[in-house]
Amino acid sequence: MNYTEGKLLRINRKGKLLIITDLHGNLEDAKRYQEIWDEFIESGDEVVLTGDVIHPVPGQKDHSIEVLELVKSYDETYSNFHLLLGNHEFSHLSEALVYKGGVDQTREFESNVREQFHSRKDYWGRSKLREYEEYFRSLPIAVKTDNKVFISHAGPALSVETLDDIRNITQYGYFYVQQLAGMLFKRPGRFNYKDMQIFLKIVGCNAQVVGHTPVDGYEVVYGMQMVLSSSDTAGKKAYLELDLEKEIINAHDLVNMVKFLDEV
Repeated sequence: MNYTEGKLLRINRKGKLLIITDLHGNLEDAKRYQEIWDEFIESGDEVVLTGDVIHPVPGQKDHSIEVLELVKSYDETYSNFHLLLGNHEFSHLSEALVYKGGVDQTREFESNVREQFHSRKDYWGRSKLREYEEYFRSLPIAVKTDNKVFISHAGPALSVETLDDIRNITQYGYFYVQQLAGMLFKRPGRFNYKDMQIFLKIVGCNAQVVGHTPVDGYEVVYGMQMVLSSSDTAGKKAYLELDLEKEIINAHDLVNMVKFLDEV
């Protein structure tokens, strides 16, 4: 059974949980992962995408709208499919614009939406942009599983003091505030062992899974965090099939659950 507590999604069931990170408008990868998540959905298992499904990696063709429409349709159709908010989706709700390769990807995406849905009926794309923004506002920030795995786009946010800070993280809106920014932008190298240890104790978990930072498939940080790269990667493309029935003591317990897209 799943239930939400503000911006925190609780998954307290058995079976498996598929975790995919940062598709960044890569339609080819999205379709390959779709074949995998279809199997999870049909078997009644869970699927979580950790955000940043839009805005392309420099040098790659931009299919952000197609990928977003695909993911959104699944999220709105299946109760066991979930998209989390990433910093690129967040940029459309705040003044925190994002740039890659010198390109303002926030404005570029909005321009592409207006161009693709440019009609009198859609008020020249404005209605579609509002639809996307409302959808982004509905997205949870993090997932907590019964076997004590915490899943988010990035993090840890060093200013989080209680789990209620996660539940209520957008209570004052989508501003670039410390707690929200930490959960969407914080990378390894910007926190230390003690920071990670304190955060996991606060949220009542033993391991965290994030995307956001391109690595060669996956990387374990301080034995407590797994950074996963499913599409935007420094090498292999990896995803995680989390066994929700297995006791997780630390992030090393997740390593044998990692799968690689090119080995499918």
